[in-house]
Amino acid sequence: MMTVDTSLFPSPSLTDVFVHIILTLVTTTVWVHTYRHQSFTFLALAMFFPTLFAVLIHIYHSSLTDFVSFLLLKPQWSTFNWSICCALLPVVTVLVCCLMNYSIGWGTFRRQNELFTSIHEHNRNLFFGWIRALGEEIGWRSYLLPGLLTHFHPIIALNISGLVWGLYHVPVMILLAYHSQSKVQHPIRTILVQCASCWISAITYGWIGMQCRYSMIPPTMMHFVWNRINPFLLGSIYTNTPGWMNGEQWKINGEGLMGCIVYLVLAIIILVQFV
Repeated sequence: MMTVDTSLFPSPSLTDVFVHIILTLVTTTVWVHTYRHQSFTFLALAMFFPTLFAVLIHIYHSSLTDFVSFLLLKPQWSTFNWSICCALLPVVTVLVCCLMNYSIGWGTFRRQNELFTSIHEHNRNLFFGWIRALGEEIGWRSYLLPGLLTHFHPIIALNISGLVWGLYHVPVMILLAYHSQSKVQHPIRTILVQCASCWISAITYGWIGMQCRYSMIPPTMMHFVWNRINPFLLGSIYTNTPGWMNGEQWKINGEGLMGCIVYLVLAIIILVQFV
């Protein structure tokens, strides 16, 4: 069974872990409601909340220096190799989704001369897209997950972190799914499958985090590439915008039902290791 090396990781208490979860979820909900008339790019600043609250908790306990040292000064030799794997995994996953969608008739490919605008504005700039992904991953995979693993069995820890990641996306999904411009035909099932896809895919993200000793770089690489390749090929489930493939977003998207199916296979392979 994988364990957390507390000599490297400044382990939070169980109270700290759940305070982090509650603060992140509640603040995100309030943020989305308060600024519901702002652009999606502005709302996406909530991507920094998981790391913000991890940092604030460490400041409260006067352990921020240890946490920064853990993030920056104790890299693992496996980080580079896992970063390469994490750059390739989203591409492979999305391509599998495309092939399965096409094979069963859920999606069709658009003409190559059509302009694809499905990559979100806040992710089109490579630098800022990376920073936003980092803003989530430090909080989720470099703080919350190892914190959970110091108190729970890996199967429980991975599922708690996955459920939290799914719930974290629900407020913005509710706002966008019911927005008049999105024209989402099935908002409830869209919200549910997107939440489920985050829950299931977080098991893969978390397992990778465990392999590289909770380094922030490989999960950030995976998240960053995903935020570009998934909307480009499969569209945006958030804005109901098609990518290279046409089809109902709640079905075909990597954060939709097809994404749930593909990532569920990976999740099962990972979780049986801990039985």
